[in-house]
Amino acid sequence: MIVLKFGGAVLNEQVGFLSMVDIIKQRTDKCIIVISAFSDITRSLDSSMQLALKGNIDSAMNIIDDIMTYHRNLATSLSISPTVLETGFLQVESLLKRLLKGISLTREISAKTRDLFLSQGEEIAVVFIKELLISKNIETHLLDARKIIVTDNTHGHAKPIEYQIQYRLQEDVIPLFEQHDVMIIAGFIGSNEHGETTTMGYESSNLTASVLGSILLADEIQIWTDVAGIRSVDPKLCANNIPIRKISFNLANILANNGSKLLHHWMIDLPKKYNIPVSIRNAYDSNGEYTLINDEETSTIPTIFIVTDSKPLHSQALLTIITTNTDIIHSLYEYCANKVNHQLQLSTYVTPYLHTLSMNDSLLQDVIERLHNFIEDKHETSS
Repeated sequence: MIVLKFGGAVLNEQVGFLSMVDIIKQRTDKCIIVISAFSDITRSLDSSMQLALKGNIDSAMNIIDDIMTYHRNLATSLSISPTVLETGFLQVESLLKRLLKGISLTREISAKTRDLFLSQGEEIAVVFIKELLISKNIETHLLDARKIIVTDNTHGHAKPIEYQIQYRLQEDVIPLFEQHDVMIIAGFIGSNEHGETTTMGYESSNLTASVLGSILLADEIQIWTDVAGIRSVDPKLCANNIPIRKISFNLANILANNGSKLLHHWMIDLPKKYNIPVSIRNAYDSNGEYTLINDEETSTIPTIFIVTDSKPLHSQALLTIITTNTDIIHSLYEYCANKVNHQLQLSTYVTPYLHTLSMNDSLLQDVIERLHNFIEDKHETSS
């Protein structure tokens, strides 16, 4: 059995959905497919709440109309009968607009309301994917994440409760594998002990996949996205990037805790505990390069650059560099010394191979390209 996760980076236009269908058709094992909201739907939902909070209810409602139109048009482009989805669409639309009216009147958003509101992106996504797979002759069963992913009460950043999820899977999911080869479930959402909808933070669909795959002792947890695994640097920032073919759980945890966009900060804990391999794969090139994360420690630490927003309002970025390459470190200090008139702040290392640098966004690409040139041997990151 394997767990496959597909998110908004893939599920945003027709070609991505069809790539997902092909990947599912190629699998030979039973599987659970974790789905997150399409495209930037979660952020759009958040924007609509903020508008309602300021009393701009018409603009907030317009965003909901745009979201529903997007899904309806997408269904048409993928040849899904609109009547099959319309009941679910109307239920989601009605709930969202009712909640927006309440926010506009009270001028407040409780953490509980926010979670319920944001969860609708996933709710509509899993129903959509179920009908898409059925239309492509893939029999599938829909699981309710809120009845399986039990979390604590921290709305917005809820943490899964392992032993309770293990019980739910044992009682309610494992028996279903006798009847179903493919099951789908929403990522990102769960529920607390009171049955209230919770969310586990942005990009936490990867966490859902890792929790399910680990507790179910899957053969592999596959995270399908729009890049060929973890790279030495974000391809959007540096075209001359290098693939990281294999990393250990320990290094993956360091990446996750320092802002890697591909790894949720809690998602490695359980795969490491149960020794379940995790792979980061490109949905648009299913047989191409990918990164495997497992318990094998490598003899060298690959050089990896991670960029996160440090102070967005001041156009500042935070660059984290993981490396044991002394040439890169010497060049980094030299670069900072030569840029004394710019806003640069270099930290001391957190570990012997972890360095951080705060800088103006305008310098970001220049410093990455300069430092990346010191990775002379591609085997440094691909072995």
